[in-house]
Amino acid sequence: MLWLTHFFFVLLCLIPLTNAYADIELKDLGLTKSETTLTPKQVEEQKILETRHSKLKTHEVLGLTTLGFMTATLLTGGSALDSNMHMYLGMATGALYYTTAYYSLTAPKPPGIKDRGNIVWHKRLAWIHFPAMVLAPILGYIYKKNEDDGKKSSSLVKQHSAIAGVGFGAFALSAALMTIDF
Repeated sequence: MLWLTHFFFVLLCLIPLTNAYADIELKDLGLTKSETTLTPKQVEEQKILETRHSKLKTHEVLGLTTLGFMTATLLTGGSALDSNMHMYLGMATGALYYTTAYYSLTAPKPPGIKDRGNIVWHKRLAWIHFPAMVLAPILGYIYKKNEDDGKKSSSLVKQHSAIAGVGFGAFALSAALMTIDF
């Protein structure tokens, strides 16, 4: 019962503090109204930064989701039983991949911002995984169509899984660079 008495005592002591900061104004902190008001240029810069942050955060979440789908797609490849599942996962992966790229490419970049560190390598790896993500679905479609028609695929078409693997590796490394602090 003693703990209940202590609880109410502490609560009663804290009640006066609830309104202690209600009457503080900027002048009490030594700031004038002009010092806390943004210029129209600063307001515009703030909007650009907020848009950039929002788009890059969406890019990050979608990128990791895409990596998961890409992994599932690779794991279902090569098995006749999972052929349709592989195809549908590949289609979902492609849609996620291009949506992820959209958010990155449309994030406004304020003037004077220079890429450095892992972001440089993250962007360089896109030159590997992007062409792979263009070629792999096309080659996969041709391979499946030839297989369904009983035709033999060319040597390039047979490289579908190798190209997809290279794209996956570059994409996974690109995600790791932004997720893990090296």
